[in-house]
Amino acid sequence: DRREVRLPVEDTMAVADILVRDVGQLVTVAGPPGARRGAAMRELAVVEEGAVAGAGGVVLAAGAERDVLAAVETGSDTVVVEADGRVVTPGLVDPHTHAVFAATRESEFAMRVEGRSYEEIAEAGGGIRSSVRALRAATPEVLLDNGRATLDRMLDHGTTTVEIKSGYGLSLEAELKMLRVISELSDTHAADVVPTFLGAHEFPDEHRDDRDGYVDLIVGEMIPAVAAEKLARFCDVFCEEGVFTVGQSRRVLTCLLYTSPSPRDLSTS
Repeated sequence: DRREVRLPVEDTMAVADILVRDVGQLVTVAGPPGARRGAAMRELAVVEEGAVAGAGGVVLAAGAERDVLAAVETGSDTVVVEADGRVVTPGLVDPHTHAVFAATRESEFAMRVEGRSYEEIAEAGGGIRSSVRALRAATPEVLLDNGRATLDRMLDHGTTTVEIKSGYGLSLEAELKMLRVISELSDTHAADVVPTFLGAHEFPDEHRDDRDGYVDLIVGEMIPAVAAEKLARFCDVFCEEGVFTVGQSRRVLTCLLYTSPSPRDLSTS
């Protein structure tokens, strides 16, 4: 005869230390792994009337509220957040920012509205070189205060991971000053900061007529100094007509092969 065999089952559920409930729309971004393109970018896997439970910084359950409440336990120490029908999403990632700067450039807005190109604005003394002049004159304290205020606003709007590029210094001293400020923000701010070295952002005023000489400076002094202080995780180049040529860009990026074990990682010298 056949007999039913019962195995022992764990009868306790995980206890959540935080529970977000009464979520109007829970954006899970569930689906197949990998980068999304085209129409797939609109497939956010939104759950109506959802909830999220977590413990120790790990999500225990996410989905319909009734399912989450059935999957976890709460205790006297559980923090319960009432979303009151709001949208709850994963933290946003902003992969290209210049959140550390000395002055804004709203004066160029009218020129953009009039249809002036980036090249025309730059020739008129605006654009990146305008930001460079302001940053060179600013103290690290001013840059740190500006950067912290900018990250505060970004975090308030849901951005939790921020890539911050340098590139407003365009000299060894000023690029290091900027990257040190970015590093301090990474150590002290609640947002996750990813520092990127962008010394090849534009040609500074003093190298307008010696562009290859500026590339020599990037390759020979800037990148080794950045690597020595472990101030950046990545390196970027503005390869575009009127700025860095393909050949110049290749020199900068190939230099990394001889500066750090990984051609894109400046965090290890």
